[in-house]
Amino acid sequence: MSELRKLKITEMNRLSVEEFKEAEKLPLVVVLDEVRSLHNIGAVFRTSDAFLVNCIYLCGITATPPHPEMHKTALGAEYTVDWKYCKQTQEAVNELHAEGYTVLAIEQCEGSTMLDHLVLDPNKKYAIVMGNEVKGVQQEVVDMCDGCIEIPQYGTKHSLNVSVTTGIVLWEFANKNDEKIKDTSWFQTVKPGCIIVDKHIDNLLIY
Repeated sequence: MSELRKLKITEMNRLSVEEFKEAEKLPLVVVLDEVRSLHNIGAVFRTSDAFLVNCIYLCGITATPPHPEMHKTALGAEYTVDWKYCKQTQEAVNELHAEGYTVLAIEQCEGSTMLDHLVLDPNKKYAIVMGNEVKGVQQEVVDMCDGCIEIPQYGTKHSLNVSVTTGIVLWEFANKNDEKIKDTSWFQTVKPGCIIVDKHIDNLLIY
């Protein structure tokens, strides 16, 4: 038998919805600034679930759950990851600053820090602002942020899809917080070979 046999879903040791809600989260919030596509929003929810993101702020025209088109890419993560709606992104940034978050725009700016050079303070909480598919993060919002993070690109295109960008950035944050994630109580209690079945799994499989 091949040593590279694909795992069944029931072998992947994923959390139940209840366990996810109770698990210690990454000290990270995702802010969606006027994101238009329901599929992009859903994909951000799914990736945020994968990396135990604390919360998603949905701002402006960004749609809120539940929505069947969003569900096609979120696959149920819109019910696991906490979210909040703000009419204006500036409101979200002000609120996060008041709660002690360092807010970083993910954008191509003068003086931006390349993602691979990012150094995180383990004592700080962070929020990242992801922008509209066409216009990016609003300049007014960028002006309110504590810094700007840019993903290095080497080809002909000027930008990446917003959900792809979010995935890259979330992985980098999760990777830099690897030990903190492994210290969570749920991670320590999951044993090799343990099967955790999510009660929503049947619903996820049919999409």
